[in-house]
Amino acid sequence: MFPKGVKVKQSGSDEDIISSLPRDLIACILGKVSVREAVRTSLLAKKWRFYYFYIPQIVFDNEFCEELDDSFEKKGFYIHELQCNQFDEIITKSLLLHPGELEKFKVCIPYDASTMVPYVNKWILYLSWRNIKKLTLTYNTLITQSHKLPPYFFSCLELTSLKLKNFVLTPQLEFKGFLSLYKLILVGVDFTNNCFESFISSCPLLRRLVLRGCSGVHHYNISGSYLERLFIKADDNFQSISLEKAPNLSDVYLSPGKIVEGQEGNCVSDLVTFMGCLPKVKLLGFDSQFLQLLSGTPVPPMLLTAPLSLTIIKLKRVNFMDLDQMGVVVCLIRSAWNLKELFIEASTELNLEQVSSDLKLLDCTTSPLSKLHQVKLTNISGFDPELEFIRFLLFSSPSLVKMTILEHPQLESAAALEVARKLLQFGQPSAVCIDFSSATPKKVFNFFSFALEPISVSRQNVP
Repeated sequence: MFPKGVKVKQSGSDEDIISSLPRDLIACILGKVSVREAVRTSLLAKKWRFYYFYIPQIVFDNEFCEELDDSFEKKGFYIHELQCNQFDEIITKSLLLHPGELEKFKVCIPYDASTMVPYVNKWILYLSWRNIKKLTLTYNTLITQSHKLPPYFFSCLELTSLKLKNFVLTPQLEFKGFLSLYKLILVGVDFTNNCFESFISSCPLLRRLVLRGCSGVHHYNISGSYLERLFIKADDNFQSISLEKAPNLSDVYLSPGKIVEGQEGNCVSDLVTFMGCLPKVKLLGFDSQFLQLLSGTPVPPMLLTAPLSLTIIKLKRVNFMDLDQMGVVVCLIRSAWNLKELFIEASTELNLEQVSSDLKLLDCTTSPLSKLHQVKLTNISGFDPELEFIRFLLFSSPSLVKMTILEHPQLESAAALEVARKLLQFGQPSAVCIDFSSATPKKVFNFFSFALEPISVSRQNVP
């Protein structure tokens, strides 16, 4: 029995609860599905005919482009210009017919800039009138002609999030900056006239910055008192980096790409000074080339002023045979008093194994890694320096719970079994679970950390 006065809705009632919701709420719900599914709702009832027009975002992603290509094949549209015209017609009509507030606009462009420049510039012009807040424009094809952003792009002053791929950025002299921008992702963007530093500094509220494969940048002078996350993967000629004007960084990943000597050498400074610029860092990621840069000056056994906030270290393509690189790696690990998670992808090259004897001399009882509880090592080939480093971690980490070791995908079975035997001979602490697995590495890369998450098959019953 139900309490007195409570009305119970009878089963079989044809009351339409969703249609009675406010229009803005329905539009918000439709914004969570694909464009195709949102448009299909117009067939539900006369009342639903135009609901999808009020979605606060217009998104034409890769899935839409694939479906569009399939429809072109079915219709026999094989002429490139015809496909571009049809693609533009869909995007333009969506923009012009949108009557409500437009907060987000995202288009993955499947065609080359040589034919799409006038269309894309037209969209940008319209968006500059609509006070767009979140903008994503990406060219997904091999670039044969660069697309220089038009001057009115810099009139989108309400932007809070911006992602560009394969564009040319040339700010106007009168450009005062994107004063509300907090998220900036640039992939394959060309900075002209040495405008990089001034452009970044003109975004004072920036919290997340991703630079991947950008050109026209040789000196990465990063500034921003609100900047928290920084990802740099440079494919151009890298000369220097400075993070002194970004004191609140918490997540940092640096991969310098091709390194060239500047007029005053590589201005990366020494490890001590560089880490002194990161007092609040929590996640730190380097590749082997940046480790090599940091080893250009003498590296102490331990940093005296390491950030207490550092809890995660991720290192990529580490050469365990390189004594200089390993000196930086060991210094970082031993200096991170609150380190909890360690991820290292090995890229060990055959060389003199002098580093192996150096690692054997490490005192596992001095400055123990008291809070380290998770370690993941990938592409392990079983070289002596790799095994000595594993031994060092095992007996320096009293709180270690699990160590995952993924062998190199080209390691033969006999060699893998030999590595497993050597690991068993360490006599690791009983509280530590070592998972030695065989797997093909599959890169799962978000823009602020790297991780290898392969499907692994554990080696059991090792003789």
